[in-house]
Amino acid sequence: MSQTNPPQLLSIVVPCYNEAGNVPLIVSRFAEVLATRQDVEVILVNNGSKDNSAEVFAQTLAAAADPRLRLHDVPVNKGYGYGIMSGLRAAKGDVLAWTHADMQTDPQDVLTAFDVYQQANNPMFFVKGKRRNRAAAEQFFTFGMQVVASFALGVPLDDVNAQPKVFSRQFFDQYLAKGAPDDFSLDLFALYWAHKRGTIAEIPVYFRQRMHGEAKGGGSFRTRIKLIRRTWAYIFELSRSIRHSVGGKAA
Repeated sequence: MSQTNPPQLLSIVVPCYNEAGNVPLIVSRFAEVLATRQDVEVILVNNGSKDNSAEVFAQTLAAAADPRLRLHDVPVNKGYGYGIMSGLRAAKGDVLAWTHADMQTDPQDVLTAFDVYQQANNPMFFVKGKRRNRAAAEQFFTFGMQVVASFALGVPLDDVNAQPKVFSRQFFDQYLAKGAPDDFSLDLFALYWAHKRGTIAEIPVYFRQRMHGEAKGGGSFRTRIKLIRRTWAYIFELSRSIRHSVGGKAA
């Protein structure tokens, strides 16, 4: 008689920094796409927000009264990566994921990626989004930075910041739990180890217009240049860090 694997619980971490306007949309959309599924929990991280997110979270989650959605509070913002890692450490799932709170990618994408992950039956399988219908200027910026990152890290990176990211707790414990950066380079760090130690699959995700709040990367030319400089710096910092630690990781 063939044995069936026990059902796996997916924990989805959503870092929210000054996303008060999007919180009701996030909660409503997750409730809609989860429907009757009981194999998912959603951890909404209030990542040191300075707007009225705390009040909006309290009101929205109380109204939803859905035990699958819970809040994890980070009192002081220490970065995008720090907020995600805090949520992942609070997660209960066998499979872990993160996605953004800006609603530019649909929460349904995480469930689609989870289903793809489960079909692989491989704890080193890593599923990520691949963005479609983005503006040409943004695609050019992404392509340029991924070429630099691929050369510096020695792995073929593609659409690094696309969401969602879905992977096993085993992968998290072995490659992400220690040494993960606190800033936006977390996506880069995760994909590096996915390429080095795992198998990557991509699902198409369709990029939408942000309805509330401001993109954390900014939209102005000055902010874009600042982001390019910061991204360039952390690519090579991460490269040096990985080269320093790779002997211990590979052992």
